[in-house]
Amino acid sequence: MQNVKKEVVLIGAGKIGKGYAADLFNEAGYKLIFLCRSLKQAEQMRRQGAYTLFKYMEDEEEPRVSKIKDYEAYSTEAEYEKCLDVLSKTNYATIHLYPQAFRSIGNMIGDAIKKRVKDGNDQTLDIILCINLVDPQLIIRQHIEERLETKEEWDCYREKIGLVLALTFRWGANPRPYMLQQDPLASCVADSPDLPVDRDAFHGPIPEGVALRPLNKMRERLVYKIWCGNVIGCIVAMLAQKEGYTYVHEGNQNDEIFRASVLGAKEAEFGYDQVYSLTREEKEENFHGRRSRDRWSREQKTKRLDEITRVGADPARKLARDDRLIGPALACIKNGKIPFFLTKAAASAFYFDNPEDVSAPGIQAYLAENGIEKTIVKYCQLDLNDEYDKMVYELVLAHYYDMYDGKDIDFTKVS
Repeated sequence: MQNVKKEVVLIGAGKIGKGYAADLFNEAGYKLIFLCRSLKQAEQMRRQGAYTLFKYMEDEEEPRVSKIKDYEAYSTEAEYEKCLDVLSKTNYATIHLYPQAFRSIGNMIGDAIKKRVKDGNDQTLDIILCINLVDPQLIIRQHIEERLETKEEWDCYREKIGLVLALTFRWGANPRPYMLQQDPLASCVADSPDLPVDRDAFHGPIPEGVALRPLNKMRERLVYKIWCGNVIGCIVAMLAQKEGYTYVHEGNQNDEIFRASVLGAKEAEFGYDQVYSLTREEKEENFHGRRSRDRWSREQKTKRLDEITRVGADPARKLARDDRLIGPALACIKNGKIPFFLTKAAASAFYFDNPEDVSAPGIQAYLAENGIEKTIVKYCQLDLNDEYDKMVYELVLAHYYDMYDGKDIDFTKVS
């Protein structure tokens, strides 16, 4: 049996990387090595040598405060060779990034595989994907494979490299001003006691001592989390931003928005059950027994002030065909249920206009140039020659026009 290193390479030093994966591995005594894109961030992390973690526990008003320290940090952009070196030697890594970074990270993993072969390292590398996306492993695999050339590299990739799906249950909020005054690198998260992972995807031993929860049926569980868990906050965020709210709890206090989130989630659950076969017990296991108690709660601790721009971030991802709005909407309409509230939230996402967001400006630019009809088709990935796709398209389009509050639509041109 191989002697694994008690260290982890954390690819991405954002909210989930610093506040979830790092916390779990740090508690188990693992050495932490952060890889972040920005050289400025890497240098600041090295210069400080520690950062503060503010963690909201489920039943506590004030966050618990701890320090994460004794880590390394490198820039994938400016210190690429060093990043390859640590990736080529470690047994464990985690990824917590937006899909926009998948190509560069997949290519980097491919280059690390090449270096592992060149250096004669025949140990395993298991990479835990802390990503709220359906089938992220397929996209990352594609970009890894772009780099592979020799038989030895392909053998290493197939036999030694594991891509492990995970269910990320901690949300990461923007730190409050007082937190940033204490520490400009502060991370703010909600607590979740463990990280569920795909027990069948590891090529080496599951990291010893880390609070990982090995489960089966991980793809079905990941889809369930996204479609039937994340969808609730997504609906609230998309509708609330259209009404001009700033925080999620403000949207939850709006009766119409709260009702839409409850009924939209019920639509999503119906759609999920038409496609997948998780039992009730497996669904509850997904949410660690807490889902049944607080799923429909409209109360959110206002001290946490979870921003709509965070919960609704990256609307292009959330509008994609297999994601939390259109995925269950299609499953509903194919099985005789009208996904009224899911498509209403999707329509509202086309009004999501945050210039700092990773994908919202692109959607707005495309919309301004091409109109809403083409924009829905592009971002929801719908085929208008398919009768069910066309129905979902018509619902989203009708909601979009119904909530439009401008005066410059030429309705003679509306299809």
